[in-house]
Amino acid sequence: MRSIRYERFGEPSDVLFLQEREKPRPGPGEALVRLRLRSINPADLLQVRGLYGQLPQLPATAGMEGVGVVEELGEGVGEGTGPAVGSRVMPLGSPVWQEYACVKAAALLPIPDAMPDPVAAQAFVNPVTAWLMTVEELKLKPDDTVLVTAAGSALGRIVIQLSRRLGFKVIGTVRRAAQADELMALGAHAVVSTADEDLRGRVLELTGGRGADGAIEAVGGAVGAAAAGALAPGGTMLVYGLMSGEPIPVPVTDMIFKSLRIRGFWLADWARTAPEEARRAAISKVFGLLAQGEIDLPVSAVYDLADIRDAVLAAESSGRPGKVLLGG
Repeated sequence: MRSIRYERFGEPSDVLFLQEREKPRPGPGEALVRLRLRSINPADLLQVRGLYGQLPQLPATAGMEGVGVVEELGEGVGEGTGPAVGSRVMPLGSPVWQEYACVKAAALLPIPDAMPDPVAAQAFVNPVTAWLMTVEELKLKPDDTVLVTAAGSALGRIVIQLSRRLGFKVIGTVRRAAQADELMALGAHAVVSTADEDLRGRVLELTGGRGADGAIEAVGGAVGAAAAGALAPGGTMLVYGLMSGEPIPVPVTDMIFKSLRIRGFWLADWARTAPEEARRAAISKVFGLLAQGEIDLPVSAVYDLADIRDAVLAAESSGRPGKVLLGG
């Protein structure tokens, strides 16, 4: 089988390569999954660079999110105790940038029939993160305002779509003013170009001087600091990305006199620590919205595994209309 591997950490376009490996066989409690499509997420590329919070032992296979079909069941996995042969699933906790993966049956998420493969391949990382941050962490209510940096990202677009359903308002930031009309059409309340406008001042203006109830931050550096400064007293900022690679220099006066809360959010940590019932409920809710078409997950391009270098470069290009997927 074909597999995308790396033997050292570094730039993905330099260190990733295609390797032929023996097709695995499922062990006890496992299922053999034939992968169909896989997403390329920023977390995948951070891991390849050695900058992620959880690093594999090298050499390793890349990729954290994808969709496939159960092809074979291991000992102890049968009717009523696991997925059926031929069913579509998303493997969790197993590298997926390969043609086959042996996965613990308990770590397979069933895919609703109404959810097409290009949606299923990207149904977990960004949609579940967006749901958790807006609904369970920030607990946004109708007419609350949330500031979303890098609003043109896949996750930012999902938050905007959730706002239409749940009633909160999104003020998004972009680096290129040309993206503003697209995000407004998607449902954003307002869009601020950080290259041309004072983010803190604009948010205060849009909220009548109060500030945003919460913020979802992916950039860091000066943008992250301005986002924190644009929070209302008692506001919370969730940091989930590090696009700039720069620390966030938040003024101590804001932290003290506005009683701000700034903390990280990591989906992998939630998946490890949340009660099983809470995990199932959140995933079921998000998968339901995706199956009903209430959240659109566009695809920018699909590359074959053999074209991995071109694929990762495309995944980090700016202005993409959707996710880059790996087929084959």
